[in-house]
Amino acid sequence: MKVLSQIFFGLVLFLSFNFIAKAQEITETDKKQQEERLKEDPKDFAANFVVGAYYYNMALAPQEETNKMKVVSYMSEGKPYDKTKASYLQKALPYFENAYAIQKDNSNVKDVLKQIYQQTGQLSMSKVSTAEIDEKLQQKLDKIEFKTIE
Repeated sequence: MKVLSQIFFGLVLFLSFNFIAKAQEITETDKKQQEERLKEDPKDFAANFVVGAYYYNMALAPQEETNKMKVVSYMSEGKPYDKTKASYLQKALPYFENAYAIQKDNSNVKDVLKQIYQQTGQLSMSKVSTAEIDEKLQQKLDKIEFKTIE
């Protein structure tokens, strides 16, 4: 059941936030420019969002690969893809948390954080209602403070 749950929520992740990749292809050069901008102004919302989106987008490729797999293949071959995806999501997380700390009313950032927290196991998805997930998410969001990223 856990595998099916991961596949389902992986598909939700892919479909829900594929708009970031479609809206703008963020290149390595774009990411580096925004990282330089963050050195000048760490509280630049757009720069934090773009760098976070770059890493988030990088997590989509391994997700696409696992989405193509049948359950049996996923069980035997999916772990490396999941590990790569999780690594990119962990890299994206501090940038989106900073973006949230800068603009707490930005619903796009809140939605992305919810997906990242769920995909990285920081927000439970099993056997709880949507209201409970939202409540737990808000508790996590309330603790976010701006942090300098090295």
